[in-house]
Amino acid sequence: MRKISYVLICTLIVFTSCEDDPLKKVDVSESKLEVRFDRLDHDLFQADFSDPARTGQTLYQKYGSFYCEYMEAIMQAAPCLPDSNILALQGFVEHRDMSALQRQVDKKFTNEALIPFQNEFTESVRRWNHFFPDSIAPRIVFMNSGLNFSAYSTDSVIAVGLEFFLGPKDSIVQLFPNDIFPQYFKDDMREDYMVTNAMKDFAWAQCNKLDATNNKSELLNILVHQGKVMYMLDALLPNVEDSTKMNWSATQAEWAVANEFSVWKTLAQQEILFRSNYNMNKKWIDFAPFTNADGVPQDSPPQLGIWMGWNMVRAYMKANPDVTLQQLLQEKDAQKILKAYKPKKD
Repeated sequence: MRKISYVLICTLIVFTSCEDDPLKKVDVSESKLEVRFDRLDHDLFQADFSDPARTGQTLYQKYGSFYCEYMEAIMQAAPCLPDSNILALQGFVEHRDMSALQRQVDKKFTNEALIPFQNEFTESVRRWNHFFPDSIAPRIVFMNSGLNFSAYSTDSVIAVGLEFFLGPKDSIVQLFPNDIFPQYFKDDMREDYMVTNAMKDFAWAQCNKLDATNNKSELLNILVHQGKVMYMLDALLPNVEDSTKMNWSATQAEWAVANEFSVWKTLAQQEILFRSNYNMNKKWIDFAPFTNADGVPQDSPPQLGIWMGWNMVRAYMKANPDVTLQQLLQEKDAQKILKAYKPKKD
């Protein structure tokens, strides 16, 4: 794999330039769509548990079916029976460590401090509404997930686990056990990843509704599926750097650009694109310190498979400018998308 030179900085700038990108031309500045924001973390941690049934009913009335998602899927606290099982959440709220974590969240993410993030979310949701006008415009729910989910999406809600964005150097984050939260994970707990990670989760959830691809599928299908998710993220956040969308540093992004052809050659020579090998496939998309796949060096960034799939989809959409975002998501032929991808050897 090649070393990075100064010239590649310019190459990266050209690569990420979107002057000809039709997604950048979409203007939602005149949109009147109002995006709703709620703080479930405040509603829960400030709740009056002296009347559990009433508290449960109040939360259920405000958050609807998402209250059940939060109780059952996110917190895995108890079945969603608002009249009685609010006590399961009371134990979470009153736990010493969780209450300390929430105090740290309150300190960093005041309502005023969240305004810039809300502005980003608003534009992104308005863009979603532009591309999918017949779909529900999701509300944004800020939550404390008990360190379970940094983001959790349904058709109508994008939930954000604020505790995952306190910052790598936060005093409480540094206390997280390394066997559960290794340093490379803590390094990504940055506030500037909040909107991108949440919208990526939403894009992933929407793509999964149309595509049953999973880690047991052929690798090519997995890469193209992940590429569709990232291309949707392009549509929702066109002004965000590629490196931020991948949770990479600038140096890692430069490495990926410099070595794209070499990575492609590794995939092609090993003839693994059409194999359904779970353990092998997951190495290309797993969150890790680097891409731990055969033939890929340890100085690589993680999740190179997602990056390669993204490049495949971008190439396909550039070669087929009349294909809409909806049509892309509905396209089942991964080989058709692959045919447009022709990485060049430097």
